[in-house]
Amino acid sequence: MALRQGHGRGAGVPRIEVLPPDEQPAPVPAPIVPASGVQRRQNGTVATSEAARALGRRGGIVKAKRVRLARSLGLSAEVMQAEAFAPYRRAASAFRKHHATELARQAGGGVGAAPSSMIASAALQLAASRFLFDQAALSGDLATFKAGSQLANDSRQNLLAAYELAVREAKARAEGGPAVDLSAFCEPES
Repeated sequence: MALRQGHGRGAGVPRIEVLPPDEQPAPVPAPIVPASGVQRRQNGTVATSEAARALGRRGGIVKAKRVRLARSLGLSAEVMQAEAFAPYRRAASAFRKHHATELARQAGGGVGAAPSSMIASAALQLAASRFLFDQAALSGDLATFKAGSQLANDSRQNLLAAYELAVREAKARAEGGPAVDLSAFCEPES
């Protein structure tokens, strides 16, 4: 993100903008992690009870990190059932998963909740854009084509912002800032 002086009708007014592609920060490569690190027998089963507990802890950690909106598109059940949008929703879901994986490779091996949310929004915007393009192709309505194009542009901006934020987060993690106890924010509400 950059603070820039506005131009055109907003001349002189400072604005926060997503950096253009040629000004984005350099990627942070994901660390190379050993395949498993868990002792296994020759037949592939877990060798010791300690190794089994370690695997169980990993699963618990992964499950605890999942946030519904970060791991899905967060659509309502009604939208999920809508026939006309169903193929686009499936494509958005696949795009979100693929792009988050690709971004993790460029952002130190992980993508936080905020960039994940931006990717999910971008995926929905791209899906809606394609839906509108298809509708416009059937109807010939130029306003629908324009709306589809605007959603595609919005998707691009969200993807650029997600990249920038994910790389900045990766750099902050790599610098090893002071540890902060966030447990108070993770307690279940009563």
